[in-house]
Amino acid sequence: MSPSASLPSYSVPTVTEVKDGVGSYPLARDYVDFNRLNLQHHLWKDIFGYSLSPKIPRDKKSLKVADVGTGTGIWLLDLHSQLDPSTETEMVGFDTDITQVGPKEWLPKNLSLREWSVFAEVPEDLVGTFDIVNVRLIVFVIEEDPTPVLRNLLKLLKPGGYLQWCEIDLESQHVETISPDLTTDCLDAVQKLTVVDNTRLLPLWVKTLDQTFIAEGLQSVTADWQVGKRHTAMSMHWCNLTIPMNISDKIRKSNPEKAAQIDTKIQGSILESGKGAMWAHNRVIVTGSKPDAQITK
Repeated sequence: MSPSASLPSYSVPTVTEVKDGVGSYPLARDYVDFNRLNLQHHLWKDIFGYSLSPKIPRDKKSLKVADVGTGTGIWLLDLHSQLDPSTETEMVGFDTDITQVGPKEWLPKNLSLREWSVFAEVPEDLVGTFDIVNVRLIVFVIEEDPTPVLRNLLKLLKPGGYLQWCEIDLESQHVETISPDLTTDCLDAVQKLTVVDNTRLLPLWVKTLDQTFIAEGLQSVTADWQVGKRHTAMSMHWCNLTIPMNISDKIRKSNPEKAAQIDTKIQGSILESGKGAMWAHNRVIVTGSKPDAQITK
């Protein structure tokens, strides 16, 4: 879209409106979103080339692995199939709603689930018990400073254990097209209708997450930034078009007019996307190890 082109009429939501309408978790927990999470995992793996960073050793005789904010458990289930069967492995998925994973009877015997919020105190029996802790895409629930969450994650780790934190840099979001002649009015409008500066819908801390790791004493810190192949990025775009739909549903009672605006622009966005336009982002996986003599804060 050229800078001189006129944008559709809409008003940007206020911080209060987002907090009151969207609530503590801006996305959905239903079968549609379960499908999105599962597909998103495999697309994410295609973008980075791995589920667990090759910088994290997995050749121990025994491993205890945690996935925080496990959702459908797809990361743990995928990693389970990759680990050496001779390794004695214990896997634990944490979330505030563990029903998303499905019946425990259908899970591997060494995979268990436990209700816990990363914002809550770490239970005493979990402190210093994990070799590997993974967390991915909690960007929507941390409004400003990730340090308190990082400290909780570090408490879970054994000395020498590894943390893998995977995020999307929403600040980098932009519309990409196969041709400058394509119109993207609706995609631009949806982005502005559903993102608010300086809130959890547009967090600014992702770019410096590796520096936060270092400030908190982690060692061997690396940040793997990727954009992905364009066809994979397009698939991820289709996958994530359900997110503004979720936000629209969340604010429908508090602001039905704005929800209707989003709905209309989403339909236009689908047409624009079919012609060769998408939201593009930078993504990062930050890894680091807890020092052998780490003092938890």
